[in-house]
Amino acid sequence: MSYSRRFFCVGETVFDIIFKNGKPLDATPGGAMLNTAVSLGRLGMDVYLVGDYANDPVGNVIDGFLKNNNVSTTYVTRYNDALSRLALAFLNDRNDAEYSFYKIRKDEKAALNFPEPDENDIILFGSFYGIKDEIRSDLTQFLDECVNKGALIIYDPNFRKNHLKIKDQVMPFIEENIRFSSITKGSDEDFMYLFNTSDPTEVYKTIRESGSEILIMTANSKGVDVLTPDFRKHYSSHEIDPVSTVGAGDSFNAGLLYALHHKCFSPDDLISLTEKDWDELIEMAILFAESVCMSFDNYISIDFAGKLRK
Repeated sequence: MSYSRRFFCVGETVFDIIFKNGKPLDATPGGAMLNTAVSLGRLGMDVYLVGDYANDPVGNVIDGFLKNNNVSTTYVTRYNDALSRLALAFLNDRNDAEYSFYKIRKDEKAALNFPEPDENDIILFGSFYGIKDEIRSDLTQFLDECVNKGALIIYDPNFRKNHLKIKDQVMPFIEENIRFSSITKGSDEDFMYLFNTSDPTEVYKTIRESGSEILIMTANSKGVDVLTPDFRKHYSSHEIDPVSTVGAGDSFNAGLLYALHHKCFSPDDLISLTEKDWDELIEMAILFAESVCMSFDNYISIDFAGKLRK
């Protein structure tokens, strides 16, 4: 079966400035969901960003960048008399990043513009907007509609160290997000912060208790683990010399969504996927992540996208 699918990436946007040894190296639009959306847009997918930024110079740069990369801004909210978010990424000797975030400055209440979901849609959501109280009611209403329509939902918590101070407050939101999701995908670091463990078996136990049947856990150079009720497998990463790991997890998500799209899998199909199916999905996701690690960009290159499209 072959059919058209829309991708909706729901989350906050930022403008990333990357530093090493105290000096800025690069600056680019970012945010986990934006990064994934741009990779999909470069592949010619029908992709929409559901997010927000200001009507300011930084917001104009982000807006133009999205449109130039075939990402629809139909469901983007823009605020007047506001300043867009910044994220400073500081690379260590291994080119792994630590972040400092500068929140959006606005007088208006945050308000996302959600689409009407369809059964063929693939939804990716998470990061701070997955746990933000201000938009919680609208987000859960949208996710509930997605579940009822039969859309495929992937939750990536992207839970950062600076979120630990609100962990107890937002944990009910995180558990609810997991329950909404067809797949829960996160990094070992995410789950260490959330559940005080990065052991795949222990994390999966917690995920299942929250109502999700499928876990994909990434661990940078240590590889990827996939766990379902009847399947478990560890996938090794290839040895590479990364330039930057910023955006690697988001590009992994793009590869996963791209592969799910081409396989035409529905939420009901996921439980019964074969080892070969998972091998192909994870191989594509790792390929995307490793490609992004070889540059300072947060998304797959136009050349990489062109080769895949051929």
